[in-house]
Amino acid sequence: MTLRRLPPLAIALALVAAALVATVLATRHSVNDAFATVGDGQAIAEELDVRADLSDLDTQATSSDLESIVASHRDEGVRYVALVDSHGAIVASAGTPRGTFGPRTRPTRVDRPRMGREVVAHVEGRLRVESPYGYRRTRGMWLVIEVEPSEANEIRAAADRSILIGVIAAVVLFGVAIGLVRRELRRQAEERLRERERRLASLGEMSAVLAHEIKNPLASLKGNAQLLASSLPAGEKPRAKAERVVDEAVRLEKLIQDLLAFVRTGTIERTAYDPAILARDAASSVQGEVVVEAGAVRMFQLDGARIREVLVNLIDNAVAAGPPVQVKVAIEGNRLVYEVIDRGPGVPAADRDKIFEPFHTGKTRGTGLGLAIAKRLVELHRGTIAVDDAPGGGARFRIELPEA
Repeated sequence: MTLRRLPPLAIALALVAAALVATVLATRHSVNDAFATVGDGQAIAEELDVRADLSDLDTQATSSDLESIVASHRDEGVRYVALVDSHGAIVASAGTPRGTFGPRTRPTRVDRPRMGREVVAHVEGRLRVESPYGYRRTRGMWLVIEVEPSEANEIRAAADRSILIGVIAAVVLFGVAIGLVRRELRRQAEERLRERERRLASLGEMSAVLAHEIKNPLASLKGNAQLLASSLPAGEKPRAKAERVVDEAVRLEKLIQDLLAFVRTGTIERTAYDPAILARDAASSVQGEVVVEAGAVRMFQLDGARIREVLVNLIDNAVAAGPPVQVKVAIEGNRLVYEVIDRGPGVPAADRDKIFEPFHTGKTRGTGLGLAIAKRLVELHRGTIAVDDAPGGGARFRIELPEA
């Protein structure tokens, strides 16, 4: 289906959904930036508050002092405070750190000269801030705090909810657009099917009229040509010409029979048949190397005469294309499956739909109605018929018939 044939509403919905997706992606990027900015700001603010509390102490802070500070700032997100000497050893601490942090782990610092402090980074959901302790004349001592970025987390949670709503809306819009496209495809397929049926009906009516008008004169022509041929000496040119007229009359008679058969394939009468016996009977009526392979099959409700006609046509074509021919019979679920496989050149992909159209034939003396009749008979059983490449080369015609 081309873009011009798509429903305008489906196109509009798809465009809106695409715009929503782009907005969601842009919002996600902005939220990540805002999360980092707000988180850094909260961590630095808490570091300043902790530093202010430490400045009120008369001596260097102990673990007990740090526990009081952590408790007083817990609502603001402070979870860990430590003093670390220049060798990376923890002098005093309160709370539980995230990640690796201890005497053998020297803090990793990222210089920020303007602020006089360093923000390390995210550590398992927290922000760790390191800065010089700066207590009177203490040199080489570092203050380390870890903060839960609660404000940033609230922003991210709200943004995630909005993004989720946007994603759901985009998915719904895409789903509605796909539904509209599928409905349009079904409508167009049904329209093509109705057009094909109208065309076939018109063709059938015209064929029936022509067949009846030609049938009687052709029978007279054929009979007189046969009488003429039998009265002429064998081996003479006049007799050969008369026999050629008879052959052409027989060919036209076959064409008329096919036309009438094509027109009359309107109803079926289902009865219980053994699918394997039906396949063997069809194969025995065709001259050529044909092998029937039947699995575990059971009685099946179908029009035996019509399906036999379909199988005879397929087997005859397969023998002409390239023997040996395999006919497989199986029950798959609630469907009866026939496969007719030849070893010929196969059917090109571009012709796989055309070969079932009336008067399409690759034979020099064919009527082009055999496969068209087969398709109509299979469809009257509410089944399907298709052709594809056979394993190892050749063509494989597959018929699937559902339960009655």
